[in-house]
Amino acid sequence: MCGSFLLMALYSDLIKYYSIDVEALWEYVPGDYFPNRNAPIVIDDGKRMLQFAKWGFPFSGKSRPVINARAETVTSKPMFKSSFFYRRCVIPANGFYEWKQEQSGKKAKYRIGLRDEPLISLGGIYKISRDENSIEQVTFVIITTEANEQLKPVHHRMPLIVRKEQLDLWLNNSTPQKHIMSILANDTYDGALVIEKETKEEASDSPKDSGGENPDQISLF
Repeated sequence: MCGSFLLMALYSDLIKYYSIDVEALWEYVPGDYFPNRNAPIVIDDGKRMLQFAKWGFPFSGKSRPVINARAETVTSKPMFKSSFFYRRCVIPANGFYEWKQEQSGKKAKYRIGLRDEPLISLGGIYKISRDENSIEQVTFVIITTEANEQLKPVHHRMPLIVRKEQLDLWLNNSTPQKHIMSILANDTYDGALVIEKETKEEASDSPKDSGGENPDQISLF
């Protein structure tokens, strides 16, 4: 499961890192991102675009949205199938979070990043949904896979990570299905993760919400 992630990169660096052609963000706010919140996603609809989308597919009769799609069933479940084949995206992050039950009975918070990349591209899918007022909005879910050997001691699931050299294939709707399925079944960066247990003070911090390029944001270049 992936229930929250961190994005503190500069807005200008997101544009450069993902070779964005069209910017469609109103106000980028760095910090921790949670379900039901708008987050930047990267899509390719003829041009590479960075835009806001709400995290979670609405589900009839449920108050909480569906936030993850399992890699094992994303190609077959009616809620996800069409989006997987025609509306794939990536969600930029500097890291994602998982919680582990400790022997003390308490849960410890871990932040996971990549050793050799400043950003993680979390594999996802998106679609156009309607909110409670019948207003159209872009929504997304994050695809999860079985955790690699490095992360299994912390959690049994992890988000799909799309390598930088795979971005064009993943985002392009004309990519042959065999290549997309290969990305879906990738080696999940075994050995390349940086897993850090947060201190009590860090784990209890509320999300940092601040506009602009403040000193806490991460410069990639």
